[in-house]
Amino acid sequence: MSPDYFAELLKDADKIDMRFRDLAEQFYYDCRVRNLSPNTLRGYGERLMNFHVFLKGRKLRLEAVTRAVIQDYIMSLKDRVSDHTVNGRLRVLRVFFRFLAREGLSNNGNPMEKVSLIKTENTLKRILTPEHMEQLLSVPNKRIFTGYRNFAALLVFWDSLIRLSELINLKVEDVDLKQGLLKVFGKGRKERVVPVGTKTVRALHYYWIKYRQRISGDFFFCQKSGQPLERRNVERILTRIGERVDLHVTPHLIRHSGATWWIKQGAQPMYLQNLMGHTSMSVTQRYVHLASVDDLKKHHQKFSLADSLRI
Repeated sequence: MSPDYFAELLKDADKIDMRFRDLAEQFYYDCRVRNLSPNTLRGYGERLMNFHVFLKGRKLRLEAVTRAVIQDYIMSLKDRVSDHTVNGRLRVLRVFFRFLAREGLSNNGNPMEKVSLIKTENTLKRILTPEHMEQLLSVPNKRIFTGYRNFAALLVFWDSLIRLSELINLKVEDVDLKQGLLKVFGKGRKERVVPVGTKTVRALHYYWIKYRQRISGDFFFCQKSGQPLERRNVERILTRIGERVDLHVTPHLIRHSGATWWIKQGAQPMYLQNLMGHTSMSVTQRYVHLASVDDLKKHHQKFSLADSLRI
């Protein structure tokens, strides 16, 4: 992804409020100075453009944004996206309007100052099983480059639990097949080393020898041209693979499911935290809870007091 992706979102002057564009560009360059990652810039840009589309639909300019307008924006989102997605967009607006207020670029203060994130429910997500992964891995045509690449990428997702951004940014030099280690750069460009198992190493080695080493370029998982894969490419590939076996699949669902199975198999939360690149153990504990609920259900089925009643 180009580091100027944010700027590219703002380039069409005919479709955007020029005042909004000017302020968004100033915000963008401030983010660049602070050395935010390209993925963060992408997220900021897409969320700001979403807010701009909302304002344009209401025939409102940025100067007219108040707390009431933000609340209207929230209500417009609630029926279309998840509460977590709404909060993600609100967090970006917080950062944006805080920047405008700090730099004296806002005529009406910070409209986000008294806007709270919406309350979300801790619902239990569905997870993929090892049997599901076997079904998914049976789909790609391993006799061609793209098929084997997709097969190997699926294995890496399941075995290493890395994020989508970490997989597409994985470079040839970051893959140590002798040691079975991947060097990845997570959120905030934090580097960590992630091990993979024997079967994954075998698949990566075959992918390299049979296909990848003939292609120029820095990225380990790439297009036939050597260009890196885009997020949407990978998401679309997984969707199509999932459709073949009647499963809804996303990179995050694989990561989420794999983490739950790690805990179910007895892995220590500390090791899972290191594997996944979580900065806080509280995030990792979610998977401990999910695995515990499933185990509790199995124990309850075995020892249920009501089931033992002769009724």
